[in-house]
Amino acid sequence: MREQRFALALHGGAGDLARYRGLGRLEEAEAFLGALLDTMTSRLRNGDVALDVAIAAVEAMEDCGLFHAGRGSSPTSNGMIELDASIMHGRDRTAGAIAVARTLKNPIRVANYVMQSTPNVFLAGEEVDALADVAGSDTVGPDYFIPCDDVGAWLPSSGTVGAVVMDTHGDIVAATSTGGTLRKRAGRIGDTPVIGAGTYADNAVGAVSCTGVGEYFLRTSAASRIIARMQYLNEEPLAASAAVLTEIGAMGGFGGMIVLDRLGRVAMPYNTSGMYRASIDAEGTRIVGSCDL
Repeated sequence: MREQRFALALHGGAGDLARYRGLGRLEEAEAFLGALLDTMTSRLRNGDVALDVAIAAVEAMEDCGLFHAGRGSSPTSNGMIELDASIMHGRDRTAGAIAVARTLKNPIRVANYVMQSTPNVFLAGEEVDALADVAGSDTVGPDYFIPCDDVGAWLPSSGTVGAVVMDTHGDIVAATSTGGTLRKRAGRIGDTPVIGAGTYADNAVGAVSCTGVGEYFLRTSAASRIIARMQYLNEEPLAASAAVLTEIGAMGGFGGMIVLDRLGRVAMPYNTSGMYRASIDAEGTRIVGSCDL
């Protein structure tokens, strides 16, 4: 009997990572993502389901403080933390998303609660924070958040985190979480919590999680268009995602995405000096990287 395949990709944001050369930050992030990838790979190999692995991976990235998500998020223009997250299950295309949360330790858990335990897809504001207890997320105060970056705020930077997962049972899940771009305008919502822009999953096709300047990913419906290109043009993940990223670049946008298809092929393109990323495809090829320029 043929061994059941699985695949996994993670990202910790794309941007001008070249400015961190020589500071040890790139190496720290790569070591973290490599260890996380190996832990999640072991779970998938042992039969864990994609939903649990995706949530666990994103939660770990929210907690680590290395990226602009969860603990590492930076304040908005009014000095407040505003968190967004989304998750989508490819089996029946259920989805949950939240925006403008301020006290959640793990926004991805609340997005999952919206998906699994409410008739809604997208909730925002104070009502999201009120779901913390029932969703299993701790509530934290402003002193919990330690901005992962206050250097080069004028430079393009997006530390959104995400995971796309295919398990041995054939289920595919995408999950994304962010504190937004560095020093974003208060009330601004990017692509991360918007299903079809920053996150999408379909068992019959694949999954996408995006990172970058969300306005451009919103304007291009980036995640759903990558899925559509794979589905209707029969493109592999790299060709489909590169085409959409090229369009985003032509509009003046930047960022990247992680993509996998139902065969377990993985692509992680970006148009910046780097993207924190890690993956293992269905053939067992393992990649961990950050800044290549």
